[in-house]
Amino acid sequence: MSSQEILIFTTLADRDLAEEYIAEMLQNGIIISGTIFPEVALLYQWEGKLTIDSENKILLKAKAEQYPAIEEYIMKKHPYLAPEIIRLEASFGSDKFKSFIQQKIAKGG
Repeated sequence: MSSQEILIFTTLADRDLAEEYIAEMLQNGIIISGTIFPEVALLYQWEGKLTIDSENKILLKAKAEQYPAIEEYIMKKHPYLAPEIIRLEASFGSDKFKSFIQQKIAKGG
């Protein structure tokens, strides 16, 4: 049986844009919360060359049934050609935190 909760990782180079995306997804009710980690270095191969950039890692918490809406949002709005979207099944740990999350969902955020 899969979990009802998921974690989604994505990235954006622009922190202001990351905050805007999280705020819109919260207002649309498709995520429970979002965390922006401090800017990190990213190394990758692009067109045969080693590239070093920086970007913000974003962690979204959501109910599993919201995943299609979250993916659609990211794919439509993201400036990258192939944005990172990593979905992880999760169980939101402690009973106290799980209760808090359930209350937030019941109240619509």
